Amino acid sequence: MNRTRQLLFINFPLSVLFVLCCSPFLRAQSEADDSVWLNSDWYYSTGDSSFIDLSGFLPSLLKNEIHLKRYLREERFYILRKQYDDTLAVDAIFDHAMLLAEGNVKEALLLSLFAVMDHRQLGFKIPVVGSLYIPLTYENDSLFRLRRMHLPKKVLNDNLRASDKDKLQHFFGSAFLAYELNSNTIVRWIGDLLELGEDRFVLGGRNDVRDQLANERGREFGLRLHHEDGLLPSDVLWNRSN
Repeated sequence: MNRTRQLLFINFPLSVLFVLCCSPFLRAQSEADDSVWLNSDWYYSTGDSSFIDLSGFLPSLLKNEIHLKRYLREERFYILRKQYDDTLAVDAIFDHAMLLAEGNVKEALLLSLFAVMDHRQLGFKIPVVGSLYIPLTYENDSLFRLRRMHLPKKVLNDNLRASDKDKLQHFFGSAFLAYELNSNTIVRWIGDLLELGEDRFVLGGRNDVRDQLANERGREFGLRLHHEDGLLPSDVLWNRSN
């Protein structure tokens, strides 16, 4: 047994005593620091409960999208979101996407975008033709509603009473474009153009200042991912890294 192991063996009872006596203080300090550390509770299996899982025959991107959506639909995710915070829930979405994508940031951002879509379809106002609807997910209605119910509601820190489920797609969409194009100017121009188009051509769409804020935070997240390993959405959305 080397010296390090001997010291651990000798000091183990003292360490246990220290933790028991100081745990209230340590817990309070951890809460004060507002840690974004994800404990093991967030890492659970998303295996298909059906008799035959056909997702294995799909391309990896589609297969990983199915697994990430399944991860969000789990009751455990909803319970953890309520128990800990929406902050950690948003981090968990991206963290799990990174695990599925095996560290491929671009794919993880795209998976996160697909997984947080809060509309089943997008309707467009087409002159002369009328309305055109494009599906945003192939989940059946009950699975879509379950996933949507589990999505984090507190995404932006400017209005804690607002329900921001629709801001997640703005955040991850802008992050993906910013990471892919590596340009804040181009992505801002695309975002502004989309917001203008949403107001004019999307059924029920409107130019929302808070959508623009989510786009801005997403651009920052995507650009910083180029040079900051381990960056989490909360570092940008709630300025946790400052």
